[in-house]
Amino acid sequence: MRKLVISMVLCSGLLLAQGPMGRRGGPGPRGVVAERQAAGQAMAGAGALKDYLGLTDAQMEQMRTLRREQAEQVRPDAQAIRAKAQELRKEMQSSAPDAAKVGQLTVELKQLREKAMAERSGFGDKARAVLTADQQAKLQALEEAAKLAPAARQAAAMGLITPPRVGTTEGGAPPQGPMMRGRGPGRGPARF
Repeated sequence: MRKLVISMVLCSGLLLAQGPMGRRGGPGPRGVVAERQAAGQAMAGAGALKDYLGLTDAQMEQMRTLRREQAEQVRPDAQAIRAKAQELRKEMQSSAPDAAKVGQLTVELKQLREKAMAERSGFGDKARAVLTADQQAKLQALEEAAKLAPAARQAAAMGLITPPRVGTTEGGAPPQGPMMRGRGPGRGPARF
């Protein structure tokens, strides 16, 4: 019976340690890097958003500056989360993990993640403040459309609708990313 209780506590600690932020894009050891890369790519490839909202270059620069400030602001939290997660992993990998310590570390990790989420949520308000009233109205419509994205993808997969063409080349062919260009000379054998 005692082993069962200890096992359940350890398993629940592991599950809580994973949390929703442990997945891609959240402030975890890999999540912070993924988030920074996504933020950089989003700002670099924001041409469609710039066109849709009618953003000026000055507005784009203001948002880039806000993004950089946000990245600097969450860096200490990300480092604290990384250290706490490492401490939890180390405890879990020990020959006899202390259930109380695992629980304590799990709770502390959850609190750190919630703090990081709260700090990040203020970025959206600051970025929206850069927009004009017309741009904010267009953004609201974009948010509503984004909520329909899962249903639209499923409808396209079922053949009910034709998915939109994201971009085309001059000849009308779809653009080719690095994975679609083919092997070509000097690229070596394909790897899957």
